Amino acid sequence: MMDKDKIILQEKGNDGQTINLYYDPMPGLYLAFGLSAYYTTFITNPQLSFSEEMQMPVAVLTRSHVLYLRQSLRLEEHEIKSFYRFTLKSLISDAGYEKWKQKLIDKLPVT
Repeated sequence: MMDKDKIILQEKGNDGQTINLYYDPMPGLYLAFGLSAYYTTFITNPQLSFSEEMQMPVAVLTRSHVLYLRQSLRLEEHEIKSFYRFTLKSLISDAGYEKWKQKLIDKLPVT
């Protein structure tokens, strides 16, 4: 089970060189939140949305996305069906993050 507080803390402290992936056993997919979701879009093309529960963007990654990240980035940490931490080869600025995040929110259907 994903630890919401841990995820929020890790993403608030994201250094611009890290992608954290969290395994969600319900659909059997890895998810990236916040800055990690933003950084994945520079490497691959995940399905994107906004998590109302987490109050941050979320990227849904299929197995092929994860395999591509494993080939493209340096793996720092991995727990099977739990967590991945990758280090980017170069720093990505978070300057465009807020604008990107707002675009995701604006695309959501009104409920």
